[in-house]
Amino acid sequence: MRNKRLIVSIIITLLLSSCVRDLEMPYDTFRELRTYDTDLEEMLREGTEDWLQGNLDLKPYQADFLNKVLVPALAEELKWGLPMEVMTAQAILESGWGRSKLAKEYHNYFGIKEYRKGMQGADYYSDEYVKGKRVSRKSKFRTYESAELCFVDRSEWFLANSRYADLDFRELDCYEFAKELQQRGYATDINYTKNLLRIIEEYKLNEFSNWIKRSL
Repeated sequence: MRNKRLIVSIIITLLLSSCVRDLEMPYDTFRELRTYDTDLEEMLREGTEDWLQGNLDLKPYQADFLNKVLVPALAEELKWGLPMEVMTAQAILESGWGRSKLAKEYHNYFGIKEYRKGMQGADYYSDEYVKGKRVSRKSKFRTYESAELCFVDRSEWFLANSRYADLDFRELDCYEFAKELQQRGYATDINYTKNLLRIIEEYKLNEFSNWIKRSL
């Protein structure tokens, strides 16, 4: 176990050193420069495989999805403080464990809409809550070439959003951040935070987060 922890620590250090960026860098330029080393990503997934198998009873598609998103979620928290438990729970909830059409075709795991001028997107219908009633609306959503780019853009979205400008993400645990999302009108579903916390608890995302961080 000690050797595995050392390996994980080295991997994450190398991973983060390849992901340093300037917040002022334009999105398109950053998208071209920002890369993940797939070999390191695979090694990190292997380093957490024992924990997942020993602590969770997962269906194959759930295990595959966690292996796909845990590395980007962890990297983004270590860089910016956004709790990986919430990011992972959001990805699970918004994409149906990566099985939604938007997730499968365009790696959009958060239902991020495309509001930027001049940027192409994909048109999909999504469910929203209006005055407590669920309605289906057609909107344009962002598209990504990989899960990693989706998580990077997720961080940029939070960092650039004035609604969260007064928050120090590093000072919030996953439970506090999930509640802030609800209070600041992130989702139209009044049970959004409740659903996130249920996923965090049911799939022991907080336990996993604590375990992997102790390995650093």
